[in-house]
Amino acid sequence: MEEIYKRESLMKETQKQIKKLNIETQKQIEKLDPEKTDYLKQYFAGAPSWLLEQFQVIEVPAGTVFIHEGEPAERVYVLLQGQVSAVDYRVQEAVYGFFQFYPIELFGVMEILGGMERYKTSLAAVEKSIFLRIGRDQYERWLKSDSNAFQMETKEIVNYLLEQARKERLYVLLSGNQRVYQVLIKLYKSYEENGTYSAYISRKDFSEMTGLSERTITRAIKSLVSEGYITKKGWNITMDSSQYQRLKALADAKMSEINS
Repeated sequence: MEEIYKRESLMKETQKQIKKLNIETQKQIEKLDPEKTDYLKQYFAGAPSWLLEQFQVIEVPAGTVFIHEGEPAERVYVLLQGQVSAVDYRVQEAVYGFFQFYPIELFGVMEILGGMERYKTSLAAVEKSIFLRIGRDQYERWLKSDSNAFQMETKEIVNYLLEQARKERLYVLLSGNQRVYQVLIKLYKSYEENGTYSAYISRKDFSEMTGLSERTITRAIKSLVSEGYITKKGWNITMDSSQYQRLKALADAKMSEINS
């Protein structure tokens, strides 16, 4: 009974906290599904009015880089709607990245906890995205004084780092061809339009993405073209939904061999 009472008290308190947010922020939070709303309520349960009133709602168009690596880490962003990618490189001004983020996700907090003054990676909106934005100084002052939010944020970051380490260990085991498969699969998933992905990607671009030599890239792409997994004209590569499904099945089969 005592535990139930504590949970009910927490929910009442967090409801009061949400009401302290400005009207536009409240509207955006109300659009979230119950699980995401509950997470925000718990995260900001102890947040003071002066902090909640400072949040701004911003809309970032698809393809826009809103955080640039090396720039001063002056703001914190909370992703409410949309999708974000950590940008690894650009090909003919198109943004490409591999680490994908979905609501609810906070950006700029890792720099706070790590005592870093500049952003460590570039981030772009894959699709039109809605964020809450606030200045770093205000957010840092609150976060370091709120044990609940600090613990929740630390847990999220540790889980993220462990997952990335797991993926990196697995990537080391992949053959050259399998690395190319994974690149093409992720590019299709992130940037296909109406079931088709098409873009110019040079051997040098592929080499930077995979860590493979240009000779190895040429052999792998030639094999994929001859077997009908992709279509290539010059270095413009096209893949439709059926080709994607076939390539994904091939990559999954190879991955099963590694895990077996």
